Amino acid sequence: MAQLSICMPSNRPWATSRSAIESALAYAEKTGALLIVSDNSRDPEKRAFLQNRSPNLLYHYSSSEDASGNGLEALSLADTPFVMPMGDDDHIQFSADETPVDLSLLPDDVVGVRPQTQIWTAENGVCQTECYTVDAASPAERLHEFTRKVMGNNSIYYSIYRTGAFVPLLRLFTQAHPTNGGYCDWSLTFALITAGRVVHDPSLIYRYDLGIWATENGIAEATSNLYVKAGLPADSEKYAALLRFLDVHVFAIRPSLRLAPAERDEVLLMNGRLALAAFLQSVRTNGADYDEVVVYLAELIEQERNIESIFHLALLMADCIKPGLKDGYIRFFKAAAAA
Repeated sequence: MAQLSICMPSNRPWATSRSAIESALAYAEKTGALLIVSDNSRDPEKRAFLQNRSPNLLYHYSSSEDASGNGLEALSLADTPFVMPMGDDDHIQFSADETPVDLSLLPDDVVGVRPQTQIWTAENGVCQTECYTVDAASPAERLHEFTRKVMGNNSIYYSIYRTGAFVPLLRLFTQAHPTNGGYCDWSLTFALITAGRVVHDPSLIYRYDLGIWATENGIAEATSNLYVKAGLPADSEKYAALLRFLDVHVFAIRPSLRLAPAERDEVLLMNGRLALAAFLQSVRTNGADYDEVVVYLAELIEQERNIESIFHLALLMADCIKPGLKDGYIRFFKAAAAA
């Protein structure tokens, strides 16, 4: 039985997704993995090429119109112990010179296996290679370690994860998150790291295409578009740390995230220290950029020491980003508490 399913939600037509899909299929055939392509491109050429192509390929014609729904469809088709999300503009390959990690032998405290990640642009090729691990024993310290080691992008999201940790998290996010925004990949990674360590498999090479994110102007435009697509104002990046604080706090209260009470408390406090402290500093420094209610609530949070009280004050700030967002987060919190 296969240990790994590579899950690729694909919206690009065959002409521009072919390289990614064929690289993933070659890797699957080499290693005995399964490639699941959930396709909502409506491209008949692509469908004709992929249907019944290989026993290592499961092609699914998706009815989902949005990326998150299509991604969940791909993941829902996986019945292997491990899954790996993959973009249909990226590329993977197997390095025969390296010894692969045996997924069946991983200790229980490992939630993920990161590849050798090549950050790539069409203009300059490979810009940097990342293979850092997240090794700390406690979930709170792993959040801190990840923050120290991360190299300006969230490429580690495209790693191998235990299906039992990854799929329920993505299902909760897709079905209950108030915005379902593409900007939330950072929060999802922090949530995964609370569930276990991340080790490195040098035999798996993942080429991550920066695309529009390769230039400063492209980053600004792409970031703004992520928030607008999520139904938020175009300038919501100034609230990114606040939104991450809210998301990770909610993800961390899930009963399905098996943490001892003391560990969960430490995660909530560390999340506040890492995410909310950065936001409060921004409000102090750039107060004119924020609503006066946000400035007032930030002052209250700085005087507060109880993390639950801080979370409630931060919820009030959410309505300053968009009216009704606070209630959306309350519904999200209730869904997580039952997950």
